[in-house]
Amino acid sequence: MREPHEFEVPLCAQVGGDLFFPDQENEGKLVRINIAAAKSICRNCQHITECAEWGIRKEQHGIWGGLTGHERRQIRRQRNIKLEEDKSA
Repeated sequence: MREPHEFEVPLCAQVGGDLFFPDQENEGKLVRINIAAAKSICRNCQHITECAEWGIRKEQHGIWGGLTGHERRQIRRQRNIKLEEDKSA
């Protein structure tokens, strides 16, 4: 599985990473708008499936492949997948 930094021209790289890591302490309208904007960018990216799979297997926070942390946790439960630990640490 390729790491997201290896993707060719991912759309998220063109707008910056902050949008994909909304501040969950501010659970308001702005966070919902940011999540919707991030998901919209993901829907138009050629790497959405690969990025989502990366997020499901390796990421706890942020939007990955158009999926929030909550959505990825649900998928992990359905597939009986445990979050992989970072092997580089």
